[in-house]
Amino acid sequence: MKNEDFLNLTYPPQWVAKILHLCISGSILQQNEHAQKNHGLKTELVYCILPLIADDEVRKKLNRAKNTSTFFSIFEDQMKDQQEFLINFSEKYNSFYSITNEGLIYLGNIEPMEIGEYIFTHFTCKFKKTKDSKNLDFERASYYLGLMLAKEDPIEIYLKLGMVPK
Repeated sequence: MKNEDFLNLTYPPQWVAKILHLCISGSILQQNEHAQKNHGLKTELVYCILPLIADDEVRKKLNRAKNTSTFFSIFEDQMKDQQEFLINFSEKYNSFYSITNEGLIYLGNIEPMEIGEYIFTHFTCKFKKTKDSKNLDFERASYYLGLMLAKEDPIEIYLKLGMVPK
């Protein structure tokens, strides 16, 4: 079995679409709250979502995030001793690329959205705790990652993750 086949089984497009929608919504809601121009999420950053929240330590820190948390406070202050998630991050980014695309296609079929320099959905959703959800930690992490990504300059995020933007 190829790595891509395994990832497609582990991360089905319906689930990926929900995770991406929560992150994009978090980004949009953060911008609305601070009266910034509502762009949505920078398109290149959407490909960082799955590799980040797939890491157990990163997801654990994101689940403890608050509305006031920043990329710096989570990834540099709290995780300065746990930077293993950055090892081969570019490879993780590339391996999740097609899965993210499939999730975006699925999301585009169920939600009206605009894709350009930024990804914007017309309907946003907030993270809500529900008893029937089996992926609460992924959903919460995705939502709060979106809140944090909206506060940062995309180039700074790429530099902190050790990547070169395309």
